[in-house]
Amino acid sequence: MAERGDDALAKSIFNPREIHFSLIEPQELVWISKQNNPALIDALSALHLAQRNLRIACETKQPFTDVISEATEVVEAAEKLSTALEDDLEIKQSVIALLQFVAMILIMVCITAITLGARRILVDRVGKLLSFLPGTVIQFTSGFKEDEFTLLERKLFAVMSKLESLTAGQSWADQVSDRLRRMLRAQEFLTHFVEIVTHEPLNELSLRRILLSLEKSLNVNNVAVIFEGSSPRLAVGQVVYSTHAPTILETAHADELAQYGMVNFVEMGADQMEVRCIALKFASASDSIDMLLVETERDRILESHEMQLLELTSKLLEMVIGYNDRDREGRRLALLEERAAIARELHDSLAQSLSFMKIQIARLQSSTGKDNSDEVVVELRQGLDNAYRELRELLATFRVHLDVRGLGVALQFAIDEFSQRSNLSIALDNRLDNCRLNVNEEFHILHIVREALSNIVRHADAKNVMVSLVLYKSNGTVVITIDDDGIGYKPLADGQGHYGQTIMKERAYSLGGTIEISDRRKGGTRVRLVFTPKLPQG
Repeated sequence: MAERGDDALAKSIFNPREIHFSLIEPQELVWISKQNNPALIDALSALHLAQRNLRIACETKQPFTDVISEATEVVEAAEKLSTALEDDLEIKQSVIALLQFVAMILIMVCITAITLGARRILVDRVGKLLSFLPGTVIQFTSGFKEDEFTLLERKLFAVMSKLESLTAGQSWADQVSDRLRRMLRAQEFLTHFVEIVTHEPLNELSLRRILLSLEKSLNVNNVAVIFEGSSPRLAVGQVVYSTHAPTILETAHADELAQYGMVNFVEMGADQMEVRCIALKFASASDSIDMLLVETERDRILESHEMQLLELTSKLLEMVIGYNDRDREGRRLALLEERAAIARELHDSLAQSLSFMKIQIARLQSSTGKDNSDEVVVELRQGLDNAYRELRELLATFRVHLDVRGLGVALQFAIDEFSQRSNLSIALDNRLDNCRLNVNEEFHILHIVREALSNIVRHADAKNVMVSLVLYKSNGTVVITIDDDGIGYKPLADGQGHYGQTIMKERAYSLGGTIEISDRRKGGTRVRLVFTPKLPQG
């Protein structure tokens, strides 16, 4: 009865089902079996065995005292496992402490090595580098002992100071070198300029080459030479440029240029961007303003030596153009003087002899009778008359002075002369401003036009005359046309005073061209001269 009472008391305190479910599962302690510790493995095996016996006792419903006994064995096995785990933990903590100590020692060794290496790199090497510098470059004055970092700081400061000094010196050297390069480019340009004007005639092509060389030398956007009006001094157009047509100079800027000789302004360029323009005036004997124009970036200001190069270039252009003008005028005057001398000689010798022969024939004709000798005398007189007319034409040719200002002025003077001598309305369309002609070609053109106008005055019965001179650049030929609204062209029979036409054909042949005289479809006569100039055209 007492045993049953104990079972009842135990059952009231413990529930076998709860004991069953509170056991430690074997898989929860698998990690212990993987430890390299025999004591832990034995304690774990004893715990598993005690738990298995307890589970069997509970499942087979053994007496509760037996269950309690088995549970006590489980608790003791768990305590042994706990003691083994504590021992294992102490061993591992000791190992970890040892490892930490060793790691600390290694860290201290590494720090020491890094410190020594840093000293060798940051202090010793910098000192070695400084030893290559002169002693006057870096000097230290200190009244106390400096540590490595202070020494390193002072040395680095000295090195940076020296580097700044070297950088400043290098910058100055770069500036000097850049200026020398620009001076060399300017010298190359001047050499090129002299070579061009020495070996080539100054025309549009050679002038453009000069402007391209100046643009490259100054490193600007565009360079141009602008002649006001048609320039008789240079056989080119009104504007010659290196890259593109320059901007048009406004009236205010032109007035400032005329007054001061130079103007600097900002203008809208060809690409609709603002550009800075610098214009220099050529010294000219005439009232026209010839200028050298330079276009560059808006914010760029040319330096003094660049402005000097521009001024020198304008002076050289002025000298070259003036020399060409004087040379051309000198040649023209020499030819005029030679022609005048020939005319005087003809007038003093051959003309007087022919005049004397005409007088003598007139006397002979008046003193002879009406016989066969009269026919001989008449033929002789006609021959002398023709010779005298041709001589007068030749003398007139030599005596006509070609104006030194050019063919256009001489043609206008001839047109004014014939307009005053007759009731003709004569218009001139001269498009030869860009055509280079030698003096002989200008003389022949002038006399062909004069002869054509003379024939119109004497024979055409016209009211209006148009004289046009055109240069066709496609084939390089010059075409001169004299049109009138008269009665038209009527060819004369042989021997009927057509020596004027003969002289015009001879002059056309001398030019290497052809001349045609024909009727116009709308009435009147057309004289058309076609030839190719001997001088190369720009």
